[in-house]
Amino acid sequence: MTLKENTILENRYRIEGLLARGGMGAIYQAFDTNLNTPVAIKENILQTPEHIDQFKREALILARLRHASLPRVIHYFSFTGKQYLVMDFIDGQNLWQIVTDRGEPLPVTQALDYMIQTCQAVTYLHMQTPPLIHRDIKPQNIKITPAGRAVLVDFGIAKENSGDLQKTQSGARRVTSGFSPPEQYTGEGTTPASDTYALGATLYAILTA
Repeated sequence: MTLKENTILENRYRIEGLLARGGMGAIYQAFDTNLNTPVAIKENILQTPEHIDQFKREALILARLRHASLPRVIHYFSFTGKQYLVMDFIDGQNLWQIVTDRGEPLPVTQALDYMIQTCQAVTYLHMQTPPLIHRDIKPQNIKITPAGRAVLVDFGIAKENSGDLQKTQSGARRVTSGFSPPEQYTGEGTTPASDTYALGATLYAILTA
């Protein structure tokens, strides 16, 4: 059930509208009445133990990250049996929307600017201990702000790289044709190189669309 406009969560966050809804959850635009700032609130609608753990893992991963091209987590809580993740609201369009609206590929210099910013964020993830693997890099998961800042979003299937190459749990496995590396289709262990593959596929897509 979609949260209604003006619903108040945690005596703090006022829902202003639905931004997106998918099979695993929804994202709302909201307003933090304590800090007088816009926020994005992600809702987990799949209430199996596996998906609840997966959603909490996303919150824990993002909570410790600080990078200009990554969203900042503000709060994590439960409400009426569902889990919610509060993040900075990233204004702008995703990279694929920008390409689609143009009706042609991005200029090389512009594409490289966005992708260099994204690569810097991914390098930061891979330098964590243990390394963090995003596993869902694609144009739709790169937001571009009005100021031209690229922000990598959607850490729903991100994982820490333990180095053991264990197969991914089925609930956390998600692939996007044309962007996911071959090992992700079979559930084989992913590594930082898997993100590198997806970065290359993303650059190719926005230069040839």
